[in-house]
Amino acid sequence: MNYQSGILSLLFVLACLPGDALEKSESVLPLYSVALPDSSRILRFLNHDSCSIKLRENEEVLTIPIGRDPYEETSWDFQFARPFLSAGQAIVLEIEFYDEGAGMLDVVMLNDARFYGRWQGANRKASYTRLNTRRFRRAYFQFSLPNPDLWEEPHKPHLRITGLQFLKAISVHPQFTEDDWRRAKDAVPIDVEPMVRLQRPMDVVCTAGVDVLSDHSALQSSLEALHELAPLAKVVGFNAVESYVKWNLIEPELGRFDFRFYDAVVEKLQQYDLLWFPLLIVGSAYALPDWFAASEENIGFVCLEHGVGNPIQSIWSPYHKKHVVRILHAFGRHYEPMKVLQGVRLGPSGNYGESQYPAGGNWGYKGEPMHIHIGFWANDPYAHLDFRRTMETAYGRIETLNEAWDTNYESFADVKTVLPTLCYSKQRRLDMARWYTRSMSDWCEWWALEARKAMPDTPIYQSAGGWGFLDAGTDYVDQTKSMVKIKGGIRLTNEIDSFQENVYATRLAATAAKLYGVDLGYEPASSHTARGAVGRLFNTITTNGDHLFTYHSNVLSRQLAIDKWLAHYPLLDLRQDSVIDVAVYYPETMNQLDEGTFRHLYAWGFNPRAAEVRRHVDVDYLNETLMRDGFLCRYKVLIFIWGNIIDQDVLQIIDDWIRNGGVAVYPSFPRGNLETIEGDASIFRKWSSGDTGQGRFHRFAGDMEPPSLYGDYVNSILLDLPNLHPLTQKALRIEHPDKVFFSVLQDGQILALNYGDETAIVQMEDGRWYAVEPYSFIRFLE
Repeated sequence: MNYQSGILSLLFVLACLPGDALEKSESVLPLYSVALPDSSRILRFLNHDSCSIKLRENEEVLTIPIGRDPYEETSWDFQFARPFLSAGQAIVLEIEFYDEGAGMLDVVMLNDARFYGRWQGANRKASYTRLNTRRFRRAYFQFSLPNPDLWEEPHKPHLRITGLQFLKAISVHPQFTEDDWRRAKDAVPIDVEPMVRLQRPMDVVCTAGVDVLSDHSALQSSLEALHELAPLAKVVGFNAVESYVKWNLIEPELGRFDFRFYDAVVEKLQQYDLLWFPLLIVGSAYALPDWFAASEENIGFVCLEHGVGNPIQSIWSPYHKKHVVRILHAFGRHYEPMKVLQGVRLGPSGNYGESQYPAGGNWGYKGEPMHIHIGFWANDPYAHLDFRRTMETAYGRIETLNEAWDTNYESFADVKTVLPTLCYSKQRRLDMARWYTRSMSDWCEWWALEARKAMPDTPIYQSAGGWGFLDAGTDYVDQTKSMVKIKGGIRLTNEIDSFQENVYATRLAATAAKLYGVDLGYEPASSHTARGAVGRLFNTITTNGDHLFTYHSNVLSRQLAIDKWLAHYPLLDLRQDSVIDVAVYYPETMNQLDEGTFRHLYAWGFNPRAAEVRRHVDVDYLNETLMRDGFLCRYKVLIFIWGNIIDQDVLQIIDDWIRNGGVAVYPSFPRGNLETIEGDASIFRKWSSGDTGQGRFHRFAGDMEPPSLYGDYVNSILLDLPNLHPLTQKALRIEHPDKVFFSVLQDGQILALNYGDETAIVQMEDGRWYAVEPYSFIRFLE
């Protein structure tokens, strides 16, 4: 059927409809309307029984309850009562809705009925965001019609709509001209108001559809996405939008800077009174300009495992620093005077632009695949040279190094980097691991110092990701501490849907930020549901966060996530330090000696037991650096989780703290003694014999599986300690299901997070009780 005959078919259907259906326009076919009788509807509403009729502006609309499942969106499901037009015909669906609340409408059509069904999304759309304007609006979605035979499928919806709250009507246009699309886009409101506001403002940032991987050709689509998403971001409380600033977009030729792409983004954001929070990327493969990639200065990382390189720039390259300096200063000169920056985030290395070595993902140069994996990326000539110089400075004489490493090198010229797993000398492995980590920390600190020179008046955040495994080279404490020098912040880029994982992945850096007085920010590793939105808000509040970021699809496109976000967002005004008596020892030395500590995220080591401890009590994490800097004295209990090798000076600090009244708890595994790198276990034997001065030492004697056994043991010790803060004691004695977590704020409020899918009852020691809805948190005063 050609286009003309398709239109004839459409008009024939229109002619068969009641007269009032033609009043809107002769070129528009009503498919469904609350005002139409069932027999006149081309669309059958399959889940009509779950809806109710409401009045808005004296007109009837249908509304549907929002589901409580964080993994499945509430949908409006329709079937076509009869076919119209032909397969492949372009149509534009029009959805008329009452704009109350916030969200993103999405429409899919069935295009394959096999198995669970496959669905196609719109290839163009406009005016699809709900912006709480409290008036009737229309959204438009363009499709190529599938085979009409699919509409005879009786068991699956043919059309599915999500993100819709109040439906008035659905219609179809046979085509849209460019003028029609322009009018549809112009109908998107610009002057919108936030539904939630903070009395104590902070950075609340999201993306809004600005392209990351493409070139200037993506500017128009980026601006169209901003046109829809920026006002929605503002409505739900975001005050800035993040986008990636890539070297190849701003310096297409050496020395010629072109900021047009990002100027257009900034200009668009200003229409909504939103600020900009860019990520600055210079060394990652996908950000390299062609002229640089073709030059001899292009020195990428090379892995020790395979001897294969990739285009991500080596931090030991003698050429890369000058380009970083040029880009940072050019960017600062251009944008800082505009007063459009809420802050900037640094992307000093890694695949995406983070403060770590290559680890995962595959964002290669110009989209090409590249060699990338979790591993050790220190095999380029300049890495070997830096390692050799560092070891020569440390040991002075090759004979001294050979004695420490049990090697027989003839000179330092023979010394090269090596995989830590191939080091049979403990000291050689430590030297390699510590140099590798220190190199990344120094590189990131240099980046921060240069960024501050380039932007003296702009908030600056370092990007720290991963989960602490040695290969990434991320020393959370050193990287956080280095930001003190520029009065900057640290942003953890590793939160997910799991609250417990968010704690054990971010708590060391969060503790360091608190103790050193550094601004603290959080970012999800990728996607999260409504669960993650609530858990991340709770984490930000109870660690006194200054900055919260998410990818827009995690909240804006998920209705339950928006509802949870709007309900809990005002509680960000509560953010403050929590009352914490208990510290968990974060075994960085063991991490450098044994991959089993952190290398495998979901394996048997540190994390599962740390999660079980948090099930009972809120904690901070302390590593060797924080103890050396004198922070152990702030805590009353130190819990060991994993590892039996520790630096001598740190062990002495812990021993002094115990003898002055501290309480240490130690697991049953490893079964041997806690000892120094040199093998001295004398201090641990003293503790085990009861020689602890004014303090106490407890060693768990039970099994380490399941991990909950150790968590329960720690809880039993804590319940018996009279010197804990009274609010900590109260929180420990609250009866609650396992998936409920408590934090005690400094002002006396207790926050209770229910991370389960059923309403939780929490009961105080005095008999008072509170109900906490699924994936929600409440506060109460003590």
